Amino acid sequence: MSAVRAVTMGPASATPPGSPRMSTHPRPAPVDVYDLTEELLLGGTVRGLTVTGNADQIHLQRQAPLLEEFVRRGGRVLVNGHIVRPFLPGLTPWRALDHRGPADLVITSVTPHPVFEGVDPADLLYRTGVPGTPTGEELTRVGVAGFYGRGYQTHLPEGATVLNGIGPHALPLDIVYPLGEGQVMVHAGNDLLSFCDPDRSTRHLGPRLLAWLEGTL
Repeated sequence: MSAVRAVTMGPASATPPGSPRMSTHPRPAPVDVYDLTEELLLGGTVRGLTVTGNADQIHLQRQAPLLEEFVRRGGRVLVNGHIVRPFLPGLTPWRALDHRGPADLVITSVTPHPVFEGVDPADLLYRTGVPGTPTGEELTRVGVAGFYGRGYQTHLPEGATVLNGIGPHALPLDIVYPLGEGQVMVHAGNDLLSFCDPDRSTRHLGPRLLAWLEGTL
């Protein structure tokens, strides 16, 4: 079993978290946010957590000491979504970006990181519901912007690195920062694993993210 757990809201479904297009790649085993225990996180078998954007942040706040201990001991955590109640040191509330069109939501690579290696930001910006996998100008024409992100991190913790920015000023959208012996990555948008598409430049995003969470990348 993978050393990564996907923290879900409520009982885990039969379909593991992540894009359906990730079916050929390993997925993290789901765990209900209400089932996070000291035995699970500090027992030595779990190395990484990806927290879904709809997880109960009030409950996560109650578990803050345990989550912090997990990271400080060398664990890695990906936090998805809009932070309202910070549950780890360094997390800050999300702020919506004033936007009127795709140009206001444009995604810019700020600092190279192995998780995003080879990813074209345009493949993150636009999503479609049409058959096939449009790319390039066709993707721009039929795609809808805003799923990857429509807001930003209001403050950066000490030692943070901005990986991807949003909008004309490249405000912090994806960041990573150290916490003790571990690391925290924050993505202020829909779950990052849902953007892995085998027919676009994001084809390796899911596997690379899981490798990073396991500590092998």
